Amino acid sequence: MCLYAAACQAYGQRAIQRLTVCPKFKQLKERCKMIKMMLMTTHCFSLHIVARERPRDAVRKEVAMTLALVASVACVSRRAFRADRRTPKPRGRGPTVSRATPGDASNSRTNPDDDGAGEEKQIDETDASASRSTGASEDAGEALPAAEYEILLARMRAIRQREASLDVIPIVVLDATVPKQRLPLTFDGNNPRRNLNAGTWLGTNVELGQKFGMLGQAPSNGQILPNGVLCEVTRLMMKPSGDTLIELTAGRRFKIYGQPFEDESNDMAPSARVIWIDDDSGAGQQMVLAGDVDTSAALDARDFTPEALAMALALPEKVQEWLALVVSRGRERQPNQLKLIQSHIGPMPDPRTQPAELACWVAALINPIPALGVAFEIRPALLLAPTVSDMIGIAMKGLALSCEKLRQGPL
Repeated sequence: MCLYAAACQAYGQRAIQRLTVCPKFKQLKERCKMIKMMLMTTHCFSLHIVARERPRDAVRKEVAMTLALVASVACVSRRAFRADRRTPKPRGRGPTVSRATPGDASNSRTNPDDDGAGEEKQIDETDASASRSTGASEDAGEALPAAEYEILLARMRAIRQREASLDVIPIVVLDATVPKQRLPLTFDGNNPRRNLNAGTWLGTNVELGQKFGMLGQAPSNGQILPNGVLCEVTRLMMKPSGDTLIELTAGRRFKIYGQPFEDESNDMAPSARVIWIDDDSGAGQQMVLAGDVDTSAALDARDFTPEALAMALALPEKVQEWLALVVSRGRERQPNQLKLIQSHIGPMPDPRTQPAELACWVAALINPIPALGVAFEIRPALLLAPTVSDMIGIAMKGLALSCEKLRQGPL
C-alpha cells in the first residue's frame, strides 16, 4: 500500500506542477484540487489496511480507482503542458520561433526553448515511471467508467464538507494526559518560544485561558499518539530570573482527523483538525474520514457490556485498597501527595452512570503528575480505547497490577 500511495503522490504532484506552469489552462484548477483530495484519500486507504479495519481486497480496488482517476487528470494536464510549450511565442526582436514537432531532432537542438524541452522530457520520464508503478496506462486512465468517477467525486465532496465542519486547534506534543490532570511546566529565559517535543511549541505570547491540543507519545517506541486532550493555560507566572511557570489543565478528549499541518493563520504553528470524543464514550474508530468508513463494521464507542459493568462496580473497592497500600508502603514522594492528586481530579465518578469518566479518573490517580512510580503507564492505551468496556478493562488491569506490585514491595 505504501507503493500505491507513493505512485499516486508522484503522479499527482507532477500534474499539479503542470497546472501551475500552464496559464492558458486555468480551467483545470478544479482538477488540481481534486488531485490533492485524492492523495489524502489514498493515504486513508493505506491506513485502513495497516489498522486492519477493512478487507484488503476492497481497499485495493478503491485505491486502483483513485489511481486511475489521478492518471486521467495527469494525462489531461500533460497534454495541456505540451500544447502550451509548443505554442509559437512572439519575440521582441528577430523572427518568431516556429513550433517544435515531435520527432524533429534538428528542431529540438536549435530551438531557443531547448531547456523547456529538456524539462518536458524529464517530466514525461517521471510520468512513465509512475505509470509503470501503478500499472495504469494513459488509455486506462482516460477510460475510467462514469459511475466510478462519480463515486470518487462524491467522496471528495464528502471529505471537504467534513473538514469544513471540524475544529482546528494548535497541537503540542508532550505527555499522554487524561482529563482533569494538571501539568506544570517551567521554561527558562533562553527558550522564548517555549519549545516542546516533536517540533511543537507553546509560543512567545502565551495567555491565561489559551488552549492547545496535547498529544502524548507511546512508551514503547515514542510514536506520537493520534488521540489527546484539550489543555488550557490555568496558571502563568513570570519569574524575575526570566523563567516562566505555566500550568496546563487537561479537558475534553479528541482524536485527530487526517494529518497535522502548519497553520498559516497562526504563525505556522503545528495544528490539526479534531473530532471531539464525548465524555461518556470511548474513542471509536481510530481513522475516521467521511465517505471512507465502513459503517457496517463501525464500532459503538459507548458499548458497555455486563462484564465491564461488573468490573466498574469493583473499581471503588480496588481504589481504596490501592490508596491504603501506597500510604502503608511509604510511596508518596511528597507529603500528602495523594490528597493533592485527589484535589485536582475531584471525587470518584459513579461506576454505573459514568463508567468512561471513572476509567479516566483511575488513570489520573495511578499515573499522576508528577509520577508516583507505582503503576504501569495506562494513559496512552486509555486514550486510544475504542469503547467504554475497553476503557474499564484497561483501568482495572492497571490498578490490579499496581496493587500486586505494591504488595510485593518493601515495607
